[in-house]
Amino acid sequence: MKKGVILKVISIVFVLITILAIACAITVTGSGFLDLSNIVKAVCIGVAVICGILAFITWKYSKSKA
Repeated sequence: MKKGVILKVISIVFVLITILAIACAITVTGSGFLDLSNIVKAVCIGVAVICGILAFITWKYSKSKA
């Protein structure tokens, strides 16, 4: 397989992880004695941002090297 195709697949995987992390950040709820929903929401948003940036970088790199 060509390197560009592999990078495109990796960028699509990063986009899917980003979408899942955004959905997690939106739908997380918590209650009770030990409520960690704010921490989970922050982690999900951080993962979404990092994976979104990585998806953009790998997509641009696959376009330039293809």
